[in-house]
Amino acid sequence: MRKKLAKLLIAALLLTALPFGTAASAADDKPLRVGLYYNSTTVVVSNLENVQGAGYAFGYYDADRNFVKLGETSEGKISVMKTQNLYLTNGGLYVYESEGAAGVVGCYHVHLPWTYPDFESAQAAAATVKDGFVAWIEGAYYVRMGSYASRTAAQDAVNALGVEGATVGETGAYGYSAVATGTTRILFQFDANVAGEAGAFGVLPGLEEGVKAVTKFKGEKFYGGFRFERINGGDSTVVNVVNIEDYVKGVIPYEMSPSWPLEALKAQAVAARTYAIRKMRGGSHSKSYHFDICTKTDCQVYHGIGLANATTNQAVEETAGQMAYYNGQLIDAVYSSSHGGASEDVKNVWGTDAPYLKGVIDPYEADVADIAGNYKWTKTYTPATLKARLQEKGIVLNGDLVNFTTKKSETGNVISFTVTDSSGKNYTVSRSRVREYLAINSIRFNLIISGGTAGTPGYTIAERPGTVGDLTTQYAISGDGTVTAIPEGAYAITGDGVAKLEPSPGAPTGTGENVVYTLDGKGWGHSLGMSQWGAYAMAKRGMNYLDILHFYYTDITVE
Repeated sequence: MRKKLAKLLIAALLLTALPFGTAASAADDKPLRVGLYYNSTTVVVSNLENVQGAGYAFGYYDADRNFVKLGETSEGKISVMKTQNLYLTNGGLYVYESEGAAGVVGCYHVHLPWTYPDFESAQAAAATVKDGFVAWIEGAYYVRMGSYASRTAAQDAVNALGVEGATVGETGAYGYSAVATGTTRILFQFDANVAGEAGAFGVLPGLEEGVKAVTKFKGEKFYGGFRFERINGGDSTVVNVVNIEDYVKGVIPYEMSPSWPLEALKAQAVAARTYAIRKMRGGSHSKSYHFDICTKTDCQVYHGIGLANATTNQAVEETAGQMAYYNGQLIDAVYSSSHGGASEDVKNVWGTDAPYLKGVIDPYEADVADIAGNYKWTKTYTPATLKARLQEKGIVLNGDLVNFTTKKSETGNVISFTVTDSSGKNYTVSRSRVREYLAINSIRFNLIISGGTAGTPGYTIAERPGTVGDLTTQYAISGDGTVTAIPEGAYAITGDGVAKLEPSPGAPTGTGENVVYTLDGKGWGHSLGMSQWGAYAMAKRGMNYLDILHFYYTDITVE
């Protein structure tokens, strides 16, 4: 026993010694847990239908995400529901209201007193009684009969049966019943009677050896199994437990068009795989909802394999297992639709530091500017509407808004903006809040001020405060003492480099509705990492997926 304990301690120390995100992590061998429905989207009834592969296994997922089988059914369509009275309508739906119901899946049953060593013997016994089914309750197999909406009705059935030791059976706050869809016939009941993952019900579609199961759930098709959990005893959180490569096959056709060039899809596959495995190791959602990654743009868009085709699957298979690393650790392989001409340093967007997320000027997006969705955009504000918008975000101006300026990074993205109220107080918004507070598509835009009474026109130096006056009144002295007028398109030497003098109409001095701020922008997304449309353009030029990844992520390796 001591030797076994010592081995376990050594294994634990080895695991904790591995740095976050390194290639040596055993987490890669585990299936990914994808949160399909949770929080405000939890479900009462989950209808599963075999598309490929027949039947279902019932059980649970252990701490290592291995499926533990407790029972099975050959039914092709099943409904997984929490153990609460649900009434079957004539239209085949399960609802809470009893009026006009065709039947009920009740939460009270006749519970027979005997336990069984395995599912097969319990199933054989259940087949000998009316409306019998197998119930796995707190680690033991039982047979239950019938389905009643009240304890009184169930007790009457117990009394009528006259079997010594029979009682009214019901499940706790975390129980589930699997029912043949469109009926009230219970196929299997599960109740570990414990909160959390340990009390979650698992369903693994497909009983045939060598057949890869595909399941239809809420109109979408999925590989892998499903885990149902009643957090706090409520409706079900639904998690797809799926192999990482099968998961990526369900990301690619939703994050990029399946018709795009293969090399762009391969770059997307590597980025998506890297992002997902890093999430799995970090456990971003797992504390609250016990899954690794969601299906929305907060993580990556995933709707199963409904849109997958031969090309998207090829992209996944030809890059199988490949991920992007920086100094031996997985990168945060973020990406967005387009950058508008340049990506941005992560420190200027999220305030963090990642050497591989550096802003790069992107010459490739120009190839697709006329076909990329939402690539060019404009947003207009008046002083009054901008003030109102900022107030919604918690910035309360003292008086009217009288000035609006922006600050750009070296790559030309707006990394902060400042507004001034009529009392002279400035309010500055920076980083990712620029896009959020202005409700715009990207941080790559030019601010155009029109209408109202303008201040003194002149030139700004790289968006710095203040202006240089009209160039016709400005002069430069050369090294030999020659004095000449400054031409259009001139540059100024600043403390951090050379910056072009840009025309400025002068800030408006009026606050009336005739003043208009126009944000003339390009790009869609957070401006970090890979541009998907840029990847498309690079692939069209004949570059491969490694060229694409190395261009957008600085100093990485792909292995």
